[in-house]
Amino acid sequence: MASPEHPASAIRTHGLYADVIIPRHITKAFTYRVPPPLAQKITVGRTVFVPFGRTIVEGAVISLSDRPPNGIKSSHLKSIHCLADGAYGTEQSSSWLELSRIIAEQYVAPWGQCLRLVLPRQLKRRAASVRYRATEPGRAALDSGVCPDHLRAMLTRIARTRRGISLSTIRKSRDRHGWEAIEDLERRSWIIVTASADPRPDALVQTGKPVAHEAGPSVAPASSPSPPFSLPATEQTERDPLWESRIVEYLRAAQPKKIVLHAPWEHRINRLAGAIRHALAIGKSAIVLSGEVDKAKWLGRFLSDVGELPVSVLSPAAPHRRFGRAEGGSPSVIVGTRSTVFAPLRSIGLIWIDGEEDPAFKEPREPRYHAREVAWIRAEREHALLVLASAHPSLESMYDAGAELLTVPPDPAGRPLVELIDLNREPRGTLFSRRLVEAMTEAVSSKAGVVLFLNRKGYARTLLCRDCGWMPRCSACGVPLAYSREYDRLACRYCGETDSFPRYCPTCKAAHLVSVGEGTERAEAEARQLFPTASVLRLDGDRLRHPSAARDLWERVRSNAWDILIGTQALFQHLPFPRRGLVGVLQADSGLHVPDFRAAERTYQLLDDAVGCAHPAAQGGRVILQTKLPAHHAVQAVLSGSPHRFYEEELAARRLLHFPPACHLAALSVSGADQTEVATAAVQWKARLEELGGAMLIVLGPVPAIGRTPTRHVRRQLLVKGTDRALLCRWVRDSLEAMEREHRGRRIACLADMDPVDMG
Repeated sequence: MASPEHPASAIRTHGLYADVIIPRHITKAFTYRVPPPLAQKITVGRTVFVPFGRTIVEGAVISLSDRPPNGIKSSHLKSIHCLADGAYGTEQSSSWLELSRIIAEQYVAPWGQCLRLVLPRQLKRRAASVRYRATEPGRAALDSGVCPDHLRAMLTRIARTRRGISLSTIRKSRDRHGWEAIEDLERRSWIIVTASADPRPDALVQTGKPVAHEAGPSVAPASSPSPPFSLPATEQTERDPLWESRIVEYLRAAQPKKIVLHAPWEHRINRLAGAIRHALAIGKSAIVLSGEVDKAKWLGRFLSDVGELPVSVLSPAAPHRRFGRAEGGSPSVIVGTRSTVFAPLRSIGLIWIDGEEDPAFKEPREPRYHAREVAWIRAEREHALLVLASAHPSLESMYDAGAELLTVPPDPAGRPLVELIDLNREPRGTLFSRRLVEAMTEAVSSKAGVVLFLNRKGYARTLLCRDCGWMPRCSACGVPLAYSREYDRLACRYCGETDSFPRYCPTCKAAHLVSVGEGTERAEAEARQLFPTASVLRLDGDRLRHPSAARDLWERVRSNAWDILIGTQALFQHLPFPRRGLVGVLQADSGLHVPDFRAAERTYQLLDDAVGCAHPAAQGGRVILQTKLPAHHAVQAVLSGSPHRFYEEELAARRLLHFPPACHLAALSVSGADQTEVATAAVQWKARLEELGGAMLIVLGPVPAIGRTPTRHVRRQLLVKGTDRALLCRWVRDSLEAMEREHRGRRIACLADMDPVDMG
């Protein structure tokens, strides 16, 4: 193996060979010959353009050697085309390459797929910008007639213009002989490969092959209008000397440190601004992550306008633009969603994750990383401070042995009056209890504002035939389809499958179909019936589906152009939410019936957010919780305003059932077209895991999976529990590789998700 610092030290006689990782769903590296003029320039970590099949792709060099792989002749290997002009220097490239390897290891994902997370530019555009251009010797070969007949047509085509022809043009031809001609022309140096859409003579390296020249546009600064809501003056000027002294100490120590900040958002925003100022003061950069795009934009605007900080907001809609200003040498502040954790800032001092319990921090597609855990990996490597901040942290963070817990309790004077209504004592099917209607009447007449929270969109949970008991079910997931009266359709809440509204029962042909359960559409209909003169507004996923409609809807919310606002958890996507006189939670226990071990935790978090939408009791603020499970610890903790009560009882239940944070999880799935083959493979996978882990693993399943599945495919899932995460990853990886070898014909697809978040 040649040294990365001196790659050419051992190649004077044997040549140099590079192992390159390709950004695809591929684990292994591919070996390429290094052209002699590149030998002095190439290093481990550099990105290069290489031929891959009938295309040119950007990859990363992971090792260099003076000998080809055993059993392979050097002449059978393809050559690297050119170096890619990456955004990082050699040292940074090597560091990012190592980060992608760690993610691949910890999330049991192909290294090539993880490489896509850290490459500095948008891969699709970079690969598409590759062009073939004729060299002067190539043009001379055409003019003198030296060019062989089987190459003349292709060389003439390329030499027709000074810019040459693009890779995409060659790819469209699908001509095998054309590709063979391309390779032959390259070997003769009659054509060169350019990695820029506008090749320039000064873009060439010593090999005669060009380096990409593409200046990425800078990240848009957070210079939009002032935040729609601002903190009260007393809260804006509040300072916590103990917090600030501790932050300064940790930032100057230049050692990795993790803090869990349990505090209301009013206190978090102050501490965030202060921590950023201290980081910038010592020449360190900061990354701020938020689960939702709208929250990230609000944070960016607030820090920029109110906090007067130099903030840039990264948009996930334009990933190719995300690295512009981050490449500068001066300290930067970057705000964004989960992918922002890969922003290539230099000298990071602070990484702040606001609302760290948000499921949006988990990437749903391969490599399925969790931004919270990747942030800690970066903090360890950068010797930075990581702050996990939330009004209701996840249990994994609250009981993280490696983190310091800091709690800022909310001011009791700012808490509204919270009342509990036991729906078991109300008439069956009641959506608005008598007490809630009375409170709404008073709030509407006094213009105090009413917020009604029901975390289920649509009109009803499902339909039911009163004669035979038939329910419409999703063909893929097997769960009842929800009914939307507004769209006159049925829809699955898991996979999105839709169906038309049935006018009669398909089983018994009866027309006696009734709705079961309640959604925001029904709540809106009943509210309009009870208060015909009031302005009623509904805010849920259906209403926010289109961006233009969503903007208009949020403008109405901010302008207070409503008396009654009905919504799902979408209400809390914009922080801070304007406080109102009355908050009614129509079914506080609806989230407790989801088949997910985190159901109680998420219910508690949503209820806590709902309570935060009401004015303090001194200003007449009131919250009414309606529930059929009044004794549940999530409901009681919100009622009493005691978060520790919830955390202690929930942790005891998790330990008893062996769920995080008492252990680590891996969700595995097997899918395919043949039901018998899928079932057999799932059982085989379980047997392999039990053989590898023995008593150190608990393997549940396989069972039919819920969620979107390709047409005419079936899927089985397993859940694996283990206390040692490193061992769990190793056993899952070993068993997954064995399954892929055994089912190499691609009739079976096996997937692994480490630390799954969405279990229901």
